[in-house]
Amino acid sequence: MIRQGTRNMRPHSQWPRKLTPIVVVLYLSLPGLAACVDGSKKPARLIALADSFVTDARLSTERGLLIVVFVSQYGCQFCATLRKQVLFPMIRAGELADRAIFRELSLDAGFTVTNFTGNDLAGRNFADRYAAAVTPTLLFLDARGVEIADKIVGIGNIEYYSFYFNRALESARSELKQQHVRGD
Repeated sequence: MIRQGTRNMRPHSQWPRKLTPIVVVLYLSLPGLAACVDGSKKPARLIALADSFVTDARLSTERGLLIVVFVSQYGCQFCATLRKQVLFPMIRAGELADRAIFRELSLDAGFTVTNFTGNDLAGRNFADRYAAAVTPTLLFLDARGVEIADKIVGIGNIEYYSFYFNRALESARSELKQQHVRGD
């Protein structure tokens, strides 16, 4: 028997359906929460922010790896697309670990980095040295900070980006091996 004024009430068995979207959102956010390290409230980054290219150069020399710099800026939707559809899947699959040291360089105000000679400068000034004013841009550098493959500027076609990225990586790795043979 339904009392007057309650005709829009649904049976109690349908109530959990309303919670399903909330439960799904909570479930999907758990990996981000699990990625927190050292008690921080921020999830761990898949692409480390550039800090000191002196340190990266030392690692590059020790491990025989090139340095890939992902030039980005806040609010760049193309950067977000590149991260989500190309870079993050490659990093998660382990495709870059033995091929390159991967760093993200921000063009945003307030972001500073130590360049290859040990000088601190704004991220934008570092990028200007490589004519990387457009985001996203990928730079392929050796341990001296010299470009060893053509940079990739923007996103022409996201479906083919992995192909172009892998081609540039292999070109840079080949150049790095030739430098080693020449004793550069």
